Amino acid sequence: MSRTLSLSQSASVTLNSNGNGTVSVGPGTPGHIWMPQSVTISQTGAFPATGSASMIPLVQIYAGNTQNANDLVDATYQVLGAASSVISGQAIYPGQTISAVFQYGNPGATATITVSGTRQVP
Repeated sequence: MSRTLSLSQSASVTLNSNGNGTVSVGPGTPGHIWMPQSVTISQTGAFPATGSASMIPLVQIYAGNTQNANDLVDATYQVLGAASSVISGQAIYPGQTISAVFQYGNPGATATITVSGTRQVP
């Protein structure tokens, strides 16, 4: 019989010299299943300056086994802080992750993802 517990898991990454980085979290213990209700992203510093129209700061959130269009959950231009509940209703199993891919942010900034919801544990 499994128990349902609260879930609040965060992880951070330092963005590279181009302002890019990926941060991921997921259940690492066999038998644990995450039932996320929201994903929050944030980035330190001021809003990134854009060098051109093709370099607009963006964060894409993925859930599943890959970071491709099939696993794309949501995206935002609000790179300094935003929350999304679009992920609600999905189950994340061991071996899967919830990832935030930051593009054209502030080089050297800290980018963070926080996943909230519930988790089922044996």
